Amino acid sequence: MLRSLFLVCMAVGLGGCVMQNLSPEVRLRDSVVELNDEARWGRMDIATQRVAPGFREQFRRSHHRWGRDIRIADTEILGVKADSEEGGAVSRVAIRWYDQRSMVLADTVLRQTWQKHKQTFILISEAVESGHPGLLAIPEVETPSEHAPEPQDLEEEAVVFGAG
Repeated sequence: MLRSLFLVCMAVGLGGCVMQNLSPEVRLRDSVVELNDEARWGRMDIATQRVAPGFREQFRRSHHRWGRDIRIADTEILGVKADSEEGGAVSRVAIRWYDQRSMVLADTVLRQTWQKHKQTFILISEAVESGHPGLLAIPEVETPSEHAPEPQDLEEEAVVFGAG
């Protein structure tokens, strides 16, 4: 009984050690796959944790329409290349997507730049390499329309409607 317990503890302990000793290439590939899967399925809160703090706002803005106006049909990682000297890397990701307003299917290839950070990699930039540029288009900031009703006009309409 004691011997079985010892063997189970050893197996669990060794399993944890193996996971801690993953090569940088495996960690890079995992970071690329996980970020792109999270973004594909609209889990931007988790995906942004894999993005460098200085690039997070840009990432949020360029992915704002994902899961809303833009639906990702498919993603494919075309390649991942690490630069062992500088601790950086580049990935290329093909994305098939459609804008729900027009229902037009489009293809875009993204070039993502990564930087080694502690025991993992974080995204430091992303750009359209080829294909439709609309995938990362940042929506224009909405400005109040000249024809938008003033708040007091809305109250008057509500009173008239309610008096009805």
